[in-house]
Amino acid sequence: MAFELLTLAKNYLLELLFPIKCAVCEKETGDKKQNKLICILCLKKLSPSLDFYCPLCEANTANGKLCFSCRLIISNTENNFHLDRLIYPFSYKDPAIQKVIKAFKYRFIKDLDQPLGRLMISYLDKIKGKIDLKDAVIIPVPLHKRKYNQRGYNQSELIASEISEYLNIRVINDCLLKIKPTKDQAKLKGNKRLENLKGAFICAKPWLATGKKIILLDDVYTTGETMKECAKVLKEAGTNEVIGLAIARG
Repeated sequence: MAFELLTLAKNYLLELLFPIKCAVCEKETGDKKQNKLICILCLKKLSPSLDFYCPLCEANTANGKLCFSCRLIISNTENNFHLDRLIYPFSYKDPAIQKVIKAFKYRFIKDLDQPLGRLMISYLDKIKGKIDLKDAVIIPVPLHKRKYNQRGYNQSELIASEISEYLNIRVINDCLLKIKPTKDQAKLKGNKRLENLKGAFICAKPWLATGKKIILLDDVYTTGETMKECAKVLKEAGTNEVIGLAIARG
């Protein structure tokens, strides 16, 4: 009882010294029991899109798979596209979702996993009649151990944990590993993105991926090189299907 009172007192003092603010509008929300990190008004504005788009050219598709044109182009090259489909609720061009994700990743506001998790669950609930996620497992895109130690957590792992409870499926964090530190993909262009990721990921436990339907979870899908490289590694390990799931597309 005394410990609980001390904890409450400490939290109250911290909120007095460092008032909690909404990650979007930056208004203080410390007196609210829920929606402290994203206020209710801003949450209402974060409305997910229920449309699906080609992972390469962003043409509208029925199911998040490659459009006919992109399939045709790839079939005439030596390149393979290992990501079976891509689904996401938000555009990273939306300043509100951009602020939330940046706060989650770079301002180390770890507890944003809960409101973001609820937004993702709401989205998945709305598309469940169109995309079959049953009998899948979730694999978050991994961080290199150096980046993990700097941040203290993998934001994709936290979101995966929230989603797994809703879908009642397993999260596997020790199958796909990042063994090479890389530069920030957002700061690179063209072939340098490909070179940056070459050999960065391995499937450390292929028996956990073989024959599986995998939901590959990342926070933002920009050019998609990270997710495509991860999907390639998983497919080489024997995965049947890789469904890319992101919070937002850049």
